[in-house]
Amino acid sequence: MDSKMLKSLKEHLAYPITQIVNQSVLEGIFPTIWKTAMVTPVFKSKDPLNIFNYRPISILPVVSKVAEKCVSEQLVSFFNNSPFTLHPMQFGFRAHHSAETANCFFLETVRAMVDKGGVVGAVFLDLRNAFDTVNHQVLIAILSTFNFSPFAIKWIESYLTGRTQYVSVNNHRSLVLNLGTGVPQGSILGPLLFSLYINDLPSVCPDINTLMYADDTVIYVHAKTKHLAAAKLTTAMDQITNWLNRSCLQLNVDKTVGMFFTKRQCNIVSNITISGQNISIVPQVKYLGVIIDSNLSFKAHIK
Repeated sequence: MDSKMLKSLKEHLAYPITQIVNQSVLEGIFPTIWKTAMVTPVFKSKDPLNIFNYRPISILPVVSKVAEKCVSEQLVSFFNNSPFTLHPMQFGFRAHHSAETANCFFLETVRAMVDKGGVVGAVFLDLRNAFDTVNHQVLIAILSTFNFSPFAIKWIESYLTGRTQYVSVNNHRSLVLNLGTGVPQGSILGPLLFSLYINDLPSVCPDINTLMYADDTVIYVHAKTKHLAAAKLTTAMDQITNWLNRSCLQLNVDKTVGMFFTKRQCNIVSNITISGQNISIVPQVKYLGVIIDSNLSFKAHIK
């Protein structure tokens, strides 16, 4: 069933679909027929011959996304109305928060720091295949810390496990393979579950600032000089790298970049390292759809 059919026959299909979704939640079982995804690789940037430069988008059954939407709305309502909520610096899936508010908060905080003098150093993290490497056992254990009911955890565990996928490129289909890890790309619940998965990341580096929007994360710190900012960020990245390893996540060092914000032009080179490897220090970066430059002029974004 495609989305056009669902919309055109919604008056007739609303009742049976409601019954199926309610039964799924009551029994804590996500139907197996909804667990097969057709993966379409979408090119991101850089070398098109490098498979790591493609984002795998899962085309999922339409009715399954209706069920996901119902559960997602209940989970978001739970987070917004209970003490068991997402980290304050997680701007995804919270009431009155969005990519726009994340950008505004980050930019205004950096601007206020720069106005005090000194330098603000930042690292924009890039996680390699973040959604695909989520460990199900670790995620289920994390859910219990949010006071989820056993029935809710049972349903989410059923949603995650037993999934299969095949890749489709130019009308050519691969074999169907089983998935032992990850949350589905292109799903409704996937980004929310991933946000829960990395919710405690800021706690491993309490001496610096962290801002998250699902898997888009930036850490930043205010210091008197570039060298001091770089040293603090390097220490933080060591802590974050250890945490990522424990969480079965991997940092893409080549795409993780640093930036220094300052009012004064300074040609002094200060390196930020991750596991002994220098990361690229860039004059501008695209974060949540906005091109940010080290002078906060927004000329590149406007252009």
